[in-house]
Amino acid sequence: MSIAFVLSHINQSTQWVWFSEELIRRKIPHVFIIINPVYPPLADELKALGATVYYLPHRGFFQHIKNLFQVISLLKKHRISVVHSELPMGNLIGQFAARCCFIRARVVTCENTTWAEDFNSSRQQLIDSFAYRSAKKVVALTNEASAYLEKKFNVPAKKLMVIPHSLKQREYEDIGTDRVAELRNSLSISPDDFVIGMVARFEYWKGHRYAVEALHQLSAEFPQVKLHIIGGKGESFAEVMSVVKQYGLQQKVYHHEYVADNKALYHLFDVHLHVPINPLCETFGITIIEGMISARPQVLTLSGISVQTADNEKNCLVVDYCSATAIYKALKKIILDHELGKRLGEQAKLDAIRMFNYNDKVEQHLDMYADLLASSL
Repeated sequence: MSIAFVLSHINQSTQWVWFSEELIRRKIPHVFIIINPVYPPLADELKALGATVYYLPHRGFFQHIKNLFQVISLLKKHRISVVHSELPMGNLIGQFAARCCFIRARVVTCENTTWAEDFNSSRQQLIDSFAYRSAKKVVALTNEASAYLEKKFNVPAKKLMVIPHSLKQREYEDIGTDRVAELRNSLSISPDDFVIGMVARFEYWKGHRYAVEALHQLSAEFPQVKLHIIGGKGESFAEVMSVVKQYGLQQKVYHHEYVADNKALYHLFDVHLHVPINPLCETFGITIIEGMISARPQVLTLSGISVQTADNEKNCLVVDYCSATAIYKALKKIILDHELGKRLGEQAKLDAIRMFNYNDKVEQHLDMYADLLASSL
């Protein structure tokens, strides 16, 4: 077995780093081909492990054609038997190249379940339709995503597999106070602040606007409360910042595009907030399970993996979609009841350990690859 992972629209991914670590440990040959507008930090992380990584820039139509031929050449060079692709250009070029090389073990992971619908993109619809038809197996990250693909794209149930993102428990344990303090200082967070943390790129469907509006309601009662948003400047950034300015919250809402220690980060949060605006717009939401294993009290809408994990009043507080008032009430409840927050966080950690063991994810993928190779003989 020799595997090529063809990825795009990606900068960092702990999931892929962990997966490569495990493949290296098991001595399974694999290469990463990353198609991105800019060179991703993920490439250097993978190279540091000893993985073989190729970066292919894409800047327009003719670059895509060039990349296709380069991927075909790389698949032949490394005698690849399994192609596993992810995200738009990874899927389009990876699947097309695999077919050109007569590689029958073809896998797609659906990381962008509703993008075509969310952004009314016929181009994305065509790419997704081609990728799901081409693949012999389509990996969905949640049960809801699997049902959506079956209904919207007519992906046969026998072709679908649900394999969620998972966690290495040891990576989130023994987070020293020095690491937390160093990150706190670098982000200029006062120990006296009550920190609401939101790890979410600025996309309209992530619900930032409702978080800011909830903070506006909270700030008069609890002046020590601050909202820290960690994520890239997506299409909704300007709109959300205008709402911040409208409510005069410039000293209460802080944006950090990047943090150096994403595991210590959650230990700065008194509450972890994640409030996408419908059940399917969040494909998975790895931040949800990272908050869980970090034992943070969470305020969540039911979107992505939280549809399966969230147990209201037991491991989180669940709020309505697009409701600043509901978010305000849930946050206030945790602010006023420290024991409630502690209890929610402790149960969330236990649930994360039980549900998201990384070894299970690796075994499911390797079994899937082996089955595909056996069926192609």
